[in-house]
Amino acid sequence: MKAVVQNAVGEPTDVLDPIEIRGPAQLAPGEVLVDVTLAPVHHGDLQLIRALPDIPKDTDPIRRGSEAVGIVRRLGAGAEAHGDLKVGDRVIAFPSAGAWAESIVIPASAAIPVPSSLDDETAAQLMINYVTALMILRGLRKSVSEDLLRKGAMLVTGAGSVVAQLLHMLVREGLAPIGLSRGRASAARVMAALDGAKIAATEDTDWSTQVASLAEDRKIVEVLDCVSGGRVGEYAPLLSDDAAIIAYGALGGADLGIGAPDIVARQFVIRGVVFTRWFTDLTTDQKAADIRSAIQLAMDLPSLFRTSGVYPLADVRNAVAAVEAPQRDGFIFLKP
Repeated sequence: MKAVVQNAVGEPTDVLDPIEIRGPAQLAPGEVLVDVTLAPVHHGDLQLIRALPDIPKDTDPIRRGSEAVGIVRRLGAGAEAHGDLKVGDRVIAFPSAGAWAESIVIPASAAIPVPSSLDDETAAQLMINYVTALMILRGLRKSVSEDLLRKGAMLVTGAGSVVAQLLHMLVREGLAPIGLSRGRASAARVMAALDGAKIAATEDTDWSTQVASLAEDRKIVEVLDCVSGGRVGEYAPLLSDDAAIIAYGALGGADLGIGAPDIVARQFVIRGVVFTRWFTDLTTDQKAADIRSAIQLAMDLPSLFRTSGVYPLADVRNAVAAVEAPQRDGFIFLKP
C-alpha cells in the first residue's frame, strides 16, 4: 500500500515522500484496520517533522499524519466491543499515527463512529481542533480565577484558525472574546462567519487601539496565543496585571518575546497547552462527553470547518506548501 513517510531530517517540503510499504499481515487483539478516505495536514504534523533530530539506521520508514476519517475494513479479536464497531463503519481515527496512507491500524478505542450527516471533510479535521480548544479553556481556568474571567476580556490571536473560531463559539456565554487576525480580509471573514465576533487586524497600524476599544473597559486578562514568536511582547501592554498567556502553538518560533522583568512585575501566568494531554489527563467519561459535544457542534455549525484544498498522496509536498501559504482559508487534506 502507499503511505507518506519522512525520509530525512529537514523541511517537510524536502523530506516527505509517498512510497509503497507492506500493509499489516495480521491485527493484534483490539486493533482495527481502517481504509483512509481523507486525512488533514496539521501544522502540528509539520512541527513534528521539523523537530526530528535524526533517523536511526535499520528502522521502518517513519510514517506521518495524525488524524483521518475512513472505513473499517477489518477487526482484530475483541475490537467490536468498543462502541459496537463493525466492518463497513465510517470512523474518525483519532489519534492515528501514520494517517497519511491508504490504510492505518489503530486501537479500537481510537475509532470514533461518524454520523451519516457529517461529511468527510468536516469529520477529518474535527477532533484535534476541538480537543485543542477544550484543553486551552481548561488550561485557562487553571490559570485565571473565574471572577477575573467573567469580568475580563479574552484576546484570541490567530483569529482565522479553526481553533480560534471554536474558542469564540465555546466561550460566548459569560466570557468576552476579542479576535486578533493578521489581515483585514481574514478579520472580515471571521466576523462574517461568527455573527457578532469582535476582530481587529494587525495589518492596521492602530490595531492595539482597536483592541482596547473592543474590550469596552473590560480588563484583558488572558491571551490565547497560537502564533508565539515576538508578537506576545507587543500584546503585553494591553494586558491587565495577573493576566494569563496560554500558548498552544509555536508557529512563529519558540521565543514568546516577553522577558522575565515584565512577567514578574506584572505577575503574568504563562501556561503551555498541548492537545495530547487530553488522552492522559481526562477520564473515559470526560473524553466521551467531549466527543459527543464535538460532533454536535460540527453538525450545528458546519461552516466553521472549511476546505482549501484536497491533494493526492503523491502530491504531499504541494499539500504542505499549501498549508503554510498566507491567507489560507480552510483545511488542506490528503486523499489516498
